[in-house]
Amino acid sequence: MNISPAWVSTVILVISALFQLIGLFGLVLVFFPGPTVAWVGQLIWAIYTRFNYGHASWQFTLTIVLFVVSTLLMLLGSFLDNLMMAGQAHKQGSPWWEIGLSWFAMIVGGILLTPLGGLAAALLTVFLVEYQRLGKKQKEAWAATKAVALSWGWSTLLRATLVLVMIALWVVMLVWL
Repeated sequence: MNISPAWVSTVILVISALFQLIGLFGLVLVFFPGPTVAWVGQLIWAIYTRFNYGHASWQFTLTIVLFVVSTLLMLLGSFLDNLMMAGQAHKQGSPWWEIGLSWFAMIVGGILLTPLGGLAAALLTVFLVEYQRLGKKQKEAWAATKAVALSWGWSTLLRATLVLVMIALWVVMLVWL
C-alpha cells in the first residue's frame, strides 16, 4: 500500500491542530496542562516539517525562533498557573499543606467525578480546612475560598491568552513560512 505524502501531511496537520484545540479548550480543567498539550501539537508539526528545513534559510531560522517563543510561552503559562493559584491562596493566609491538600482533592475529584467535580472538590477542601483552622469562622473561610476561585479564573484567562498566542505563532509558521 502506497500512502501519498500529501495524505501524511494532512494527517499530521490535523493531529497538530487537534492537540492545540484540546490544549485550549482543556484549560477549563484546573489540573489540565493546556499550554503543554498545545505545545506538543506544535512539536509534532515542527518535527514532521523539520522546522521548515527544506525552505529558504530565513524561513528555517524564523520557524525555529517562533517555536522557541512558543516554548517560552508554554513554560511561562505553566509557571504562572501554579504561582497564581498557590500564591493567591497562600497570600490569603492558607498554609502550604492546605494548598497541597486542595490540589490532591482536585486531582482525585477530577478523576473520580468529573473535571468540574475536581474543581468543586478543591474549593470545598479549601473551605472546610479553612473553616476548621480558623475556628469555624465561615466568613473568613469563604473569603479564602473565593480568593482561590478568583485566582483560578485569572490563571485560566492568562493561560488561554498564552495558548492563543502560541496558536497564532503556529499559524504564522504554517501559512507564511
